[in-house]
Parts: sequence; structure tokens; C-alpha cells
Amino acid sequence: MPTIDLVCWDFGDTLVDEMFMRIAPQGVPGWPAAYEAASLAKPGYVDDWMLGRATMNDLIPELAARLPLTPFAIASHLRAVWREVAWFDDAQGAIAMVGQVGVAQAIVTVNPHEFHGIAASCGLDRVLPLIVTSAHLATESKPAMADHVRALSGLAPGLATTLLIDNRHDNVTARSKRAGWPCSMSAGRVALGPGRATRPNGLAKQLCD
Repeated sequence: MPTIDLVCWDFGDTLVDEMFMRIAPQGVPGWPAAYEAASLAKPGYVDDWMLGRATMNDLIPELAARLPLTPFAIASHLRAVWREVAWFDDAQGAIAMVGQVGVAQAIVTVNPHEFHGIAASCGLDRVLPLIVTSAHLATESKPAMADHVRALSGLAPGLATTLLIDNRHDNVTARSKRAGWPCSMSAGRVALGPGRATRPNGLAKQLCD
């Protein structure tokens, strides 16, 4: 197996609980259901949002039609929950361990342009300042995002020495096909060694043989 020179981390449900946008304002228990309904109200909205063709502000009128809140209150809450992102146990420790062995790292995530505000609010940009989103590249392809990270980092092209840590098997498989060597998925605690990195504390992880 080649020596890893880049670890690309997914964000939602890999490092953090991705349900934070469904945290309800005090006294508004219907928020989660309204958020789901509003997200699905316009065909293709979620894809457009994730690919940079729409913004979070497009969601506000749909939420206002379903909740006893003003558009201003909704917009304020949507941004306030960015500070309530819950990191999984040992996630930041795993990132620190990879950094200690001198391997470059980045976030590659299917998220809208607003994700950079989320990163600043929850402290992600202080832990991993290099962040590539699907909205920025107009693609949900994790291999494409990893390619972009390598170019930004001045690393040689190709994914043979890139490890993607992601909770979705299809993303892992896509990286493996591009890289030419497989990764399996499992669960357990962090274990790092030469050319090896695994997911933190009971989450789906990649064990690279």
C-alpha cells in the first residue's frame, strides 16, 4: 500500500452529528418537521442548495409559511444553530493525531456555500482550515473534491496516496476505484500508524490494508 500523504475528512455524520439544522427554537416543537417539509417543498431545492445554485435564504419563506415565526427570527435561528454542532467523541483527537504524524488534511463535504459560516461558528476552520464544498465545485463527487484539495495543497495529482474518511460507502467506493486500492469499513476507536488512519469511537471507519 502506498504511503498516505493526504487525509480527506467528510463532515456530517463522520465528525459531527449532521442533524443540527433540525434543532428547534425554544417553544417551537414543530421546527424539525417544518424543516423537512420546507426542504422538500421545491423539487430539486436540496440539490440546488448543495451545488451552489440556491442559498439558505430560499428556505426561509417555506419555513415562515409553516411556523409561527417571522422570517427574521427564522434566519437568526438557522445561523444560531451553527454554534451548536455536536462533535463526535474523539473526532478532534483523531484529526490531531493525523496532524502529529505529518499528514496533510482537509474537509471535503457535500454542503452549500453557507458551510463556511458553519465552520467558523463551530470551530472547524480552526481545526482544519482547508475546506472544499460541493457548492464550490458544483459537484457532489468526493474524488473530485479530493483532487481539488491535492491541487490546492501542491500535492501530486491522483488519489493513490489519498485516504477519504467518510460515513457513506458509495463515497468510499468511488475513492477506492480512482485510487486503485480498496478500503473496508468498520467501527471502533482511532488507530493510527504508517499509512493507516481510522474513524473515531464507534463510527463507521476505513481500515486501509
